[in-house]
Amino acid sequence: MNVLVIGDEHTYGYGLSGGKLSYIGHFIRQFSQAGQAVSVEAYANLTMTQIVATLDRLPLNRYDLIMLQLDETILQPTDSTLTGPPYVAVPYSSELAPRANPPAIGTQLKSIGSALLTFLWPLRARTALSVLMKQLRPYRHNVLLMTPFPHRNAIDRWLRKQSRAVLLDEADAHVFSVFDTDLVIQPREEYFLPNDKEHLSAVSHELLGRAVFDFYQSAPTIVTIQAIRREE
Repeated sequence: MNVLVIGDEHTYGYGLSGGKLSYIGHFIRQFSQAGQAVSVEAYANLTMTQIVATLDRLPLNRYDLIMLQLDETILQPTDSTLTGPPYVAVPYSSELAPRANPPAIGTQLKSIGSALLTFLWPLRARTALSVLMKQLRPYRHNVLLMTPFPHRNAIDRWLRKQSRAVLLDEADAHVFSVFDTDLVIQPREEYFLPNDKEHLSAVSHELLGRAVFDFYQSAPTIVTIQAIRREE
């Protein structure tokens, strides 16, 4: 089974102590325990423009599962063209995993502005995600989208809440399968690393990995309708 994963530093378990698995690691372990071999190719911390460019260069028909762990960057418009040298993403190495840095204030303000556009000009704010959906549509029965992970910082939590709503609407419109991480992880201290408002604990990674595996096993080659927890 060939799996493509595009996400953030959680894909390689940033902040976890030695020997602890990321949610992707737990996801793979479930397959191994069932006697199925899995090959994973993963890319971390790409912008929306870089995600689109990377997918355009990969042989998407060769993957049995394409997992996208998205975040608030889905609210940012993608560039119509790439500037500078062609971008080529390289699969991450766990030994050379990049350190996660907090987003610059300019990036946060850009995301907040884009989020506000979802109320004032919905189509403009959803351009990047729509491009991504159209790009993946021929392979949608093998695509699993994940809603943004919860965050304990108030601003980031609000941004991810808006991003989640946009993703759910777009996925419904384009008939994509979505795994709602809010059903497993909550923005509370016990789900996160000590003194870290962004990165999940080892227990949360395990809970998430097992839940994603169960979700995939329920319907591995068809679009699955999941009970989505809507905001009250």
